[in-house]
Amino acid sequence: MKRSHRIGTLAVSLATVCGLVACTGAETASTAGNETSDISTEVSTGASGAAASTQTRSAEGAVTVTDAAGRTLQFDELPERIVLAEGRAAYATALLQDNPLNNVVAYGQDLEKAAGAFREKLFEMQPEAKDMPEIGMIHKGDVTVENLLAQKPDVVIMTLDQKKSVEESGFISDLDAAGITYAFIDFRQKPLENTTVSMQLLGDLLGQSERAQKYNEFYQAKVKEITDRAAKIVDKPDVLLWTAAGFSDCCAVAGDVHLGTLITAAGGHNLGPEVLGPETKTLTPEKLVELNPDKLIVTGGEWARDPNKADTFRHVELGYQSNPDLVLETCEGPLQQPGMELLDAPKEGNYFAIYHQFYDNPFNVFALEAFAKWLHPEEFADLDPAQDFKDFHKEWLPFDYSGVFFVDPAHPEAM
Repeated sequence: MKRSHRIGTLAVSLATVCGLVACTGAETASTAGNETSDISTEVSTGASGAAASTQTRSAEGAVTVTDAAGRTLQFDELPERIVLAEGRAAYATALLQDNPLNNVVAYGQDLEKAAGAFREKLFEMQPEAKDMPEIGMIHKGDVTVENLLAQKPDVVIMTLDQKKSVEESGFISDLDAAGITYAFIDFRQKPLENTTVSMQLLGDLLGQSERAQKYNEFYQAKVKEITDRAAKIVDKPDVLLWTAAGFSDCCAVAGDVHLGTLITAAGGHNLGPEVLGPETKTLTPEKLVELNPDKLIVTGGEWARDPNKADTFRHVELGYQSNPDLVLETCEGPLQQPGMELLDAPKEGNYFAIYHQFYDNPFNVFALEAFAKWLHPEEFADLDPAQDFKDFHKEWLPFDYSGVFFVDPAHPEAM
């Protein structure tokens, strides 16, 4: 595959491949006055101005990084044994190295449950990864200190959502007591702020700092181009984003997190936060009909297909194993639930579907692009998110594009 932005790993010291890596010094809360002596610091800036992960190296080869929670960690050498507590972090590592699971020794079970088709892509590139241990799912409470220690991790990568879970359960104290080093990433809570932070952190830990910086430059430029144009638009349509449509009954609605924040950035009025608050919560069909949004967007994926359900097509089949015929067969599924026939948006060609996993990975900028196109088709007539996402695979990813990720049923030719 063409990898025109591939950055070599010349900066990785030979010591990286010679032995296991130990984390030196406890992580400290990042503050405005926090400094590390005898090191030079590189700082990237996120699309919204937030400071990205910093990486510093001393003459002895130590690496200092800052994670999405603002914590500073120092390593003697680059980590060689990494556990991805959320397996979907592999979407990010796929942007950084030709073999996305290199240096990964275990991952969370969510990768199979939520993104099975993407997981198959990884296995095609790295067949040996089929035998890689899965550690369970933190939010379900089935990850133990013992199974983490069995992997001999140099660092465990968790998300900010998982941070909340382990703090509430007290599991974070168990990790500290066991001496397990961890760092946090985030593509979900504040995607426009923390995507670049998280990419730089992962790049630093994988010895791909320059590659991460290149991606962040691409990401920031694309976000800025869209949001600058959207900010000039006065009329903002009312938008309701129904997440995981068909996975359960109506309707889980995005608040001021993940894709909901991208609705606002793309020039829409996200109804979720004012109706249900900042988090993703459930809305009744009656309330949805009462709101009658100008635009209705649902998320879909292969995770929702269940042959044991009475109707296996209530979701929209999107993702790496989908195809246009299957999308057209399934795209009306969410609208079959009671009350949906009363909504104006589908009748007026303002109903759309997008790949669910954009909500939690660094590809989210293409969701932003699609939202801008759908919410303001005249102002963003020049955008083609489907084609741009195909081109993105050729330029940035180590595997071929396949599947369908965006659907406007009124314009199926744009898939």
